[in-house]
Amino acid sequence: MLESRNKLIIIYCMADQKASFYIMVLTAMIDHDIHEKEVKKINEIANKYKIKFNPYEASSDIKNDFKNDFDKAFDFYVSIIESDEIKKDTIEFIKDIAYADGILHDKEIQILQKCRNKWRIN
Repeated sequence: MLESRNKLIIIYCMADQKASFYIMVLTAMIDHDIHEKEVKKINEIANKYKIKFNPYEASSDIKNDFKNDFDKAFDFYVSIIESDEIKKDTIEFIKDIAYADGILHDKEIQILQKCRNKWRIN
C-alpha cells in the first residue's frame, strides 16, 4: 500500500513539473514568438533539475491542443499544479523567462499576476 502511494505521489510531482514547464513555454509564446534566449533559459532550468524537456515540442503541443488560445492553455496548466513549492518555483521561473529576451511584455506580466492570483501567492 505504501509503495503504491509513493508511486502516486511521484506521478503527481511529475505532472506538476510538466505543467510548470508548459507555463514557462506559454510565457515565452505569449508575444507569439519564442525568443532563442527564452528557450535557452527554459533549457537551463530543465537541466538544473535534470528534467528532459523540449520547449519547441511543448510549443507545438500548445498550438495543436489549444489552437493558440493562451488563456485556455494557461487555465489548464495552472490548475494542474498542486505543490506549493512548485507554484512558488514556477513564479520565479516565469520571471526568468520574461526577462530572458531583454523585453518585458505586458502579457508576460499578466501571466505572472494571474499565477499569483490563482495560487494566492504574493
